[in-house]
Amino acid sequence: MSNQELLNNAIANLSNEEKAQIFPAITRKNFVVRKNWLGRNQVITFVNKKNVQVTYNHDDVLELMLPKLNIMPCWIKRGYWSQSTDMPSNTRHLSERVCLDVVIVEGEITQLS
Repeated sequence: MSNQELLNNAIANLSNEEKAQIFPAITRKNFVVRKNWLGRNQVITFVNKKNVQVTYNHDDVLELMLPKLNIMPCWIKRGYWSQSTDMPSNTRHLSERVCLDVVIVEGEITQLS
């Protein structure tokens, strides 16, 4: 058994609370799913192009997307898929979405009216 398989087995035996301690929520600049993150119960947050903060559970979204991803060349080759504008529309119901009142552009905060 390879080291990766041993690690995956150990992670699979952890409770969701233990996984949350090992893999805390992360903030990214875009939506992403990765094959090697499956099973971590990772919570990911990003802000989309419409200034909406999106938070999703990676495993829930990936399980919904897997049938389509498994036939995509980029997924087969890299085990990675991302989208810079928002989540895929068929997965948005699995996310929490919060409209933000401010815009941050090049480090400067601008209040929306």
